[in-house]
Amino acid sequence: MATIGKSNLSIEDIKYADKDEKETLLEHDSEPDEDMIFNRPSTSNGISRADGKMDSVRIQIQEVTHVMRDNVMKVMERGERLEDLQDASDRLTLAGNQFREAAKKAQRRAWLQNVKSRIIIVSVTLMIVFFIIVLDILALYLVLR
Repeated sequence: MATIGKSNLSIEDIKYADKDEKETLLEHDSEPDEDMIFNRPSTSNGISRADGKMDSVRIQIQEVTHVMRDNVMKVMERGERLEDLQDASDRLTLAGNQFREAAKKAQRRAWLQNVKSRIIIVSVTLMIVFFIIVLDILALYLVLR
């Protein structure tokens, strides 16, 4: 079949394209309005100028419907990609919230460990000081006795 460009079509191409277009459109769930346009009986004798214009218009209509189908497919694909992005965004939000909670728990554990270590250091220091004082008092008591 010849290309669909306007300047490359001959009258023979248009005649043969009309049958092919009807078959193609009928294969693709055509709507009643399209059926009315493409299946309407011709009133001309077959090679008249009006019939050539009608065929040209039919080809243009086919081009437009092809472009529109492509556009609809692209919109549907875009919608699917947007849904995928939304799902990924939801997963990232959930992962971010879980990370935030885990970071808070880790921070609390680190703070508690820091407090415990300070309490232990202060306790050991106080015990050492206490033993030094008790030993000094004990030594003084033994010496004075």
